Amino acid sequence: MNKKLRLHEIPHLRALAFIGVVVQHAIGMFSRSEGVQASDLMGLGVLFNLVKFAVPLFVFMTGLVIFYNYYEELKVGSYLVKRVREVIVPYLAFTVYYYYFWGADHAAHTWREFPSVFLTGSGAYHLWFVAMIFQFYLLYPVFRRAFQKLQPVMSRERVLISFLVVLVGVFIWGTEWVIGHSGQWKSDVFGIRGVLHHLDRTFVVWYLYFVLGGVAAMSIGKWRAWVARMQRWNLYVFGLTLGWVTLELSKGIQGGTMDLGVSHSFKASMILFTLSAFVLLYQVAMRMSVRENWATKVSNLLGKYSYGTYLMHVFFLDKLYYQVNKWMPGVFPVGKVAVAVVGCVGLSLVATMVISKVPVVGSLLVGTAGGRKKKVGSVEAVPAGPSGLKGGGV
Repeated sequence: MNKKLRLHEIPHLRALAFIGVVVQHAIGMFSRSEGVQASDLMGLGVLFNLVKFAVPLFVFMTGLVIFYNYYEELKVGSYLVKRVREVIVPYLAFTVYYYYFWGADHAAHTWREFPSVFLTGSGAYHLWFVAMIFQFYLLYPVFRRAFQKLQPVMSRERVLISFLVVLVGVFIWGTEWVIGHSGQWKSDVFGIRGVLHHLDRTFVVWYLYFVLGGVAAMSIGKWRAWVARMQRWNLYVFGLTLGWVTLELSKGIQGGTMDLGVSHSFKASMILFTLSAFVLLYQVAMRMSVRENWATKVSNLLGKYSYGTYLMHVFFLDKLYYQVNKWMPGVFPVGKVAVAVVGCVGLSLVATMVISKVPVVGSLLVGTAGGRKKKVGSVEAVPAGPSGLKGGGV
């Protein structure tokens, strides 16, 4: 197997996506605080839309990294064992903690509910992503086989572009249809009922980003060059689609409340905005990867310890929400969000770094991405929040 280049931009993409997740969750909290005005909500709404790329970007990175590392050679058994050890075991530990020992209603939860809770990621509001992203780990051999079958045809650029345009159209139509029917199917078999009631947590409404990641991995040099070449035109698309989704969200602002559910990831406007954000953020990450300063060092650390920070950030954000409201009663909501995000990211990172150093137990709680030396060219799947989670939503 030929020696591969390291994808130095991946840690920075993980960091950007993780910060985006924390910002979304912080806005969800502070937008419901007492005394928030309609003008405050508009600013929070624009910021919320700006970071809605986070979860799709994690899925994209997962596809890119897995295809990049495991396309030429895949030993399914060891591949799956590794994913279970590094993703599912920490997820299991945090699911038990959040669902049975954290939150105001934890005392009412029973172990009989656990199969459904585990399968749907319902242990806490951020764990659904892990349940969803792991489906792509399981299905990767199928996606890989499909890529191998289509590769001879898709090697022609015009054919590939045409295919991707059609795929985006089919994805938009199919996703809107699936989400529109979510919750209509029922089953009582081993928690599957919970899955059928949460189709937004299944691969069928996220696969586009995974496939695009795989396409980028197949020709990473061309992908990087295309991203750089398209930036000028992409800025117009980014601005137009951001305005589109923000206009839609503004209609959900009534009085002193804002319905953030309007800006969901399963409508045409948000899907197109997300794709444009990918192009912009990938270029940002590439530029960060060739610079060395305090910001890029922190970004690299967040990428390295992303899974642990993602799993525990909800704990710290919950604590900070009450403290920030107490200490900063007269500060604008956007300022409170900024303080809470910085504090949450910092505390989550430090806690993950400390836990990762604990022998045996550390890797079981936050994964091994923080301490394992990787092969040259290897860039294990993401996140921070999900990950490719390696070691990491909304």
